[in-house]
Amino acid sequence: MPAKVNIQVLVVIMAFVPLSFASSIMNTVYLNPGASIEVEGRRYGTDTLRTYCYIGKPFSLLDMFETMELIVNIQNSEYTEYGGRTPEEVLKHFNEMDSVKRFNLFSEKHPRMQISPNEQHCVGVETKEPYKVELKHIRFDLFRLKQLIVGIIIVCSASRLAKNTIFYYIAGMVLGICASLVVIITITAKLLPRHPLMYGVLIGGWTIGFYILKQLMDNMRLILVNYSHYLLGYIAFTGFTSLLICYRIGPPRNPRSQNIVKWVLQASGAALVYFSNWHTRVTIAILVLTFMGDYVPLSGIFYLKKKYRRRFPPKRRLLSVDEYNQQSLDETTRSLAELREYVNSPNCQQWNLMRRLRNPMQFANFANGEPHLDEEEIEDYSRTIEEEFDLADDVDDEYFQMHSTPQHQQHDGEYNGNDDQNIDIKYN
Repeated sequence: MPAKVNIQVLVVIMAFVPLSFASSIMNTVYLNPGASIEVEGRRYGTDTLRTYCYIGKPFSLLDMFETMELIVNIQNSEYTEYGGRTPEEVLKHFNEMDSVKRFNLFSEKHPRMQISPNEQHCVGVETKEPYKVELKHIRFDLFRLKQLIVGIIIVCSASRLAKNTIFYYIAGMVLGICASLVVIITITAKLLPRHPLMYGVLIGGWTIGFYILKQLMDNMRLILVNYSHYLLGYIAFTGFTSLLICYRIGPPRNPRSQNIVKWVLQASGAALVYFSNWHTRVTIAILVLTFMGDYVPLSGIFYLKKKYRRRFPPKRRLLSVDEYNQQSLDETTRSLAELREYVNSPNCQQWNLMRRLRNPMQFANFANGEPHLDEEEIEDYSRTIEEEFDLADDVDDEYFQMHSTPQHQQHDGEYNGNDDQNIDIKYN
C-alpha cells in the first residue's frame, strides 16, 4: 500500500512538471577540460535546446592565468545562446526569451566564450543545425599576463602620460578612429529638429551605433582579411582628422584637466588589472598595492621600514676569523687603489703632500704602482705577528693548565702548604 501511494505521488508530481524543464535536465551535458562533443541537427521537433555545463575546481593561486574556453562551432548563425550558473537558470532564460526571441535583433552570440576555471557555468544552445562543442583548457593564458602588466604600467605612469604631448596626440588619434561612428551620430543628432519624437530616434541611433561597433569587433578578423584596403583608408582618414582636431585644441595645460586625464588613465589601467584574471581578491590586492606604490612616496616607505627595523631589529651575525681576514684584505686593497687613483689625479697637490711625508721616495714609488710596503717593513710586521701568536699560545697554555688540574691534587697542595707553615711555626 505505501509503495502504491509513493508511485501515485510521483505521477502527480511529474504531471505538474513542465515538459521543457524535464527535457532540459535530461539534455544537460557536463564537460571536462579538453572534452569535445558533436551534435547532430534536428530539422523537425521542438526539443532543440541542449545545455553544457562546467563544474569548476577549487581556488588556487597557481591558476591565476588559467582559462577555460567554451567553443561552439556551427556553420551558420541560426542559433541562440542562453547563459547561467545552473541548468535551471539557463532554462529560465530560455522560457523568458521564447516569446520574444523572434524579435530580438541584439541577441548575444559568442562562438568562443571564456569562463572561469573555478566557478560553475552553463550555456544553453538552441538550434536545429549540427554543431560541435569543445571545452578548451588554457593552462597559462599569456594574453592575460600581458594585460596585467600593461594595466599596472598605465596606473603607475598615468601622472607622466597626462603631461606628455606625444601621448596626447596618439591617444586622440586612437580615440578618433574608434569613436568616429559615435561622433557621426552626434553630429547628425544636432541637425535633427528639437522634437520629443526625435529623442527616441537619437537614443535608438546610439543603440544601433554601439551594436555596429560590437559587431565590428566580433568580426574584426573577417574584416581584416576581406576588406583590408577599406579599413586602411578609414584608419588613415579618421586618424588624420583626429590629429588635426587635437592640434587645433592643443594638449591640456590646466592642472585640473591633467588630473582628469590621469584619473581616466588610472581607471582604465585598473579595469585592465581587474579583468586580467578570474580571482577577484587577488586582483583587488594587486590594485591596492599598485595604488599605494603610486601615491605613497618613497620617503614614507623608508620611514615605515626604519620604524619596523627599530621595533623588530634583525639578529646580528658575528664574522668568523676567515671572514674577518678576507674582509680586511678586500677593504685594504680597495682603499689602496682609491688612494693611488687620487694621488695621480689633478685634484691632488703632490708637491705639498710630499713635503709633509717622512719618506717621499716610497710614496712616489707607490703612486707609480709599486707596493706600499718594502721588504723590511713586511718582515718586521711578520715577526711582530709571530711574536704575538707565540705570546697568545703561552697564555692559553697557562690558562689551560691552571683550570685543568684535578681537584684532589689541588687539595693535596693546600694541605702540604699548611704542613710547611706549621713546621715553620714550631721551629721558630
